[in-house]
Amino acid sequence: MKVYHQVVLWAQILSIIVCIDAHGLFSATAPSTTCGYGTHLNNDTLACQCNNALCSTREFNASKVHIAGLFDELGFDWGREIFDFTISLLNDHNNGWHDDILNDGTEIIATVADAGCDPGIAVPAYWDLKTSWGQPLHGVIGCRCSGASIAVSRIAGLEDIPVVSMSSSSAQLSDIIDFSSFFRLVGPDNSRGQVGALVTLLQSFGWDRVSVINTDTQYTKDLATAFGNTWTGDIAHIHTVSIRPDGTVEDTSVDQALDGVPVDDPRVNSRIIVLIAHHQHAYPILQRAQQRNFQPDTVWVGADAWTGQFFGSDTEWMPDIPGYIGVVPYRNNDSHLHDFLNRLQNHQKATQTTTPSISPASGSAAEDTTFPSLPSYAAETMVDSIVALTMAISSLNPGERADGKKIITALSQTNFTGVSGPVSFTPEGDRANPRYSVLNLPTRGKEWENVGFITPGAIGEGVNALDICWASIGCDQQEAPSDEYPVPPEKLQTWVIAVITTISLLVVALAAKYWRSHEKKKRLKTNISEMQKKMEAMKTIDTELLDLDKQVEEAKRRQASLILQRANLQEMPSTWSSSGETLVEVTPDDDQYWSVHDKLKETMSNAWMSKVWRVQNTSLWTYYSFHKDRLTMIDIDHNERHVWHGTSSLDPSIIYNDQQDGFMMQFSNMGFWGRGIYFANNSSYSDSYSYKPSENTQSDRPRSNKGEREMFLAKLLVGNEIKLNRNMRLTVPPTDAKSGLKYNTVTGKTGGSQVWIVYENGRAYPDYLIRYYKGKRDPKRTPFETREEAMRRTKRYSNNPKTKDVLPEFKSIIAVPAPKGVVTWEYYDNGWKPYGNTAQDALETAYQSFVGTSNTGNHKVQVLGGKNYNEWTYEVDLMTFVQTNIEHSAHTKRDVRRNTSL
Repeated sequence: MKVYHQVVLWAQILSIIVCIDAHGLFSATAPSTTCGYGTHLNNDTLACQCNNALCSTREFNASKVHIAGLFDELGFDWGREIFDFTISLLNDHNNGWHDDILNDGTEIIATVADAGCDPGIAVPAYWDLKTSWGQPLHGVIGCRCSGASIAVSRIAGLEDIPVVSMSSSSAQLSDIIDFSSFFRLVGPDNSRGQVGALVTLLQSFGWDRVSVINTDTQYTKDLATAFGNTWTGDIAHIHTVSIRPDGTVEDTSVDQALDGVPVDDPRVNSRIIVLIAHHQHAYPILQRAQQRNFQPDTVWVGADAWTGQFFGSDTEWMPDIPGYIGVVPYRNNDSHLHDFLNRLQNHQKATQTTTPSISPASGSAAEDTTFPSLPSYAAETMVDSIVALTMAISSLNPGERADGKKIITALSQTNFTGVSGPVSFTPEGDRANPRYSVLNLPTRGKEWENVGFITPGAIGEGVNALDICWASIGCDQQEAPSDEYPVPPEKLQTWVIAVITTISLLVVALAAKYWRSHEKKKRLKTNISEMQKKMEAMKTIDTELLDLDKQVEEAKRRQASLILQRANLQEMPSTWSSSGETLVEVTPDDDQYWSVHDKLKETMSNAWMSKVWRVQNTSLWTYYSFHKDRLTMIDIDHNERHVWHGTSSLDPSIIYNDQQDGFMMQFSNMGFWGRGIYFANNSSYSDSYSYKPSENTQSDRPRSNKGEREMFLAKLLVGNEIKLNRNMRLTVPPTDAKSGLKYNTVTGKTGGSQVWIVYENGRAYPDYLIRYYKGKRDPKRTPFETREEAMRRTKRYSNNPKTKDVLPEFKSIIAVPAPKGVVTWEYYDNGWKPYGNTAQDALETAYQSFVGTSNTGNHKVQVLGGKNYNEWTYEVDLMTFVQTNIEHSAHTKRDVRRNTSL
């Protein structure tokens, strides 16, 4: 599958390159005919090209490391200088700054190409380096914008060339399948990054109701969508402001956004408005709100795109205390940053660098030729991107540095304190535990102030309301203003009193009607008693029909056998029917019904099933079987078991009718072991998360009765599991030190039950959907209390003591993993039961002898079994795995199995 994915992606990339090259973007004129080692001059294009596919990885001098910088030089007018200066510091191993990186005589060779902020520019720039530079490519620093990084990383990932971005934040780049070689020094634009920081900031002030206004650029729409998916509180109002083709804000759309805020209804309005827009759009929106005197005490909360940005010289429209707050990537201020800045300033003074520095306060070029501070946008992370990449390369032996996969592995393990703070990466390549600075604009015409920091998920850490100036309220406040407005009490109107009186009269009338109904029911009971007498007389007729029913039963067994054969050919479960329906009801005359019944009542003795459905979803079962085969291929025991899962407010039909995943991470919530899909051993635990069926919205399940709930009995591939203490920050299981692979499942105990947590789709199948109620058994909903009662009344087995039929053996379908490291011989008698110790030894000895003769030796062995393991003598056939009771007159036969678990 991965090879197919790469072939398709290369074909798409090649078609893009051919289209772009038609405009001459790949044409190059070589300044001379000298090309690097392993390359040659193409006389048609006058460009250096690789001799073969290995020239970019293997045919170059191991004492040199080649790194490319890809970023837009217009947006990063300071980028080339800081990039080159950082490389020069790393190449000098006697200056006290990371002297241990590549200090084995290796030289870093670097070049910078303008990637713009556009995939159409970034891809040709990258490709030009690959085909014309005449040097290998050990890694790429860039791009700045997510669109360019997405395009370049797709290509680089196919050749295992690491790409380390200083600022690309699109959540799409966290996909380790499509972007396997991508890393970044910022968090993603979702709950683990900027969106999580925004939500945590709001929650730190105790706010749970906000309005949201965003512009209609792709970036801001995606950010607003991620915010809506992460925010768990109320949203009073949401509106998207339109941007004109010339890039300016449409005033009418801004007015619509402000008019939609429910300022006249304090019951649903919010003082907090989250503004998601770029700075060139955010400021006109804020100015328009001020001009209209819109809700003056509004707390405007900003995303990184406008927070901390320069407003320009015209700020007269602002209130005296704007009180704007927002989050930006963490602005470090420790000794590491100051050490680098001092080195850079000394270098600029010594070389008379004239790179302009933009002052946020004045908006004009500073006269000083040195940076007074590092540029606020991505300069720190650019430095640390270079350090992280070269540190990873340095950790490898020179002969391994051409292996991109090893560089990627080393990058994923990189951990150091850099100019931007602590640096390490998540398994997805994102910056681990990213921090965000909280900025506040306290006074009109002044600069933004750093008032604290926020880490996604760490509520109340690093920020204090006392340090913030709030609009219309002022500074030095002990608490943040409330997000809600006070609601005045409502007076009862005359018509309301009239309605209450009318309702009271209706209640009295209904009570009288209920009494009359009760009397009618008593008369009905008398009639039912007479009817029951007639039914007793009908039993005589039923006896005469017994022979005919047995013939029908034999036909049904033959039908079941044929269905089983068909299911085996289709590799579907043998318990499935050929109805073609996704949801098939299981009746009390089926052992599956009583298997589920027994599992439910293990921890809920007062629970009764009113309905049981078997889920027959071919697509989900195929996906589940794929995961089972995958475990087999890597020699991991399936450890399959039946477990409970409640869907809370989610209709179970969304899961059992799905044609792709079934149980989905997209619907999972945060739990004691992080965000994952939770399953429980005890039905009593999942009962707390069970679904309450609706009477009106069900299409493929009958209407429910009062008090009924629903939950799944699912099959789960536990695989290799690890027991962990609670850790709400878990995103994936840890790595097993023995195998080097991640554990498949995390397990723990909570609420009196063992639970299992998986962090991927496809490893659980919704085997059965159970509708149940608790309390006293209702014969109308649960007509049979035991299996024997059901079998004798529905299958018409004789209950006469003299001619009482022997019921068929009970075969449980509940999957229970065998004890690990144990070989157990078992026979089937209303479930699998183990032989005694003496019989175990005899069977295993005979079995090993039998297989040692290539299955040609003696394959029968006699053992003792039954009650106390010595009631009867059995002969076990090791070729057919069937035991026969040689002492009993009926010579009863039972299935035998050798249960092993590695």
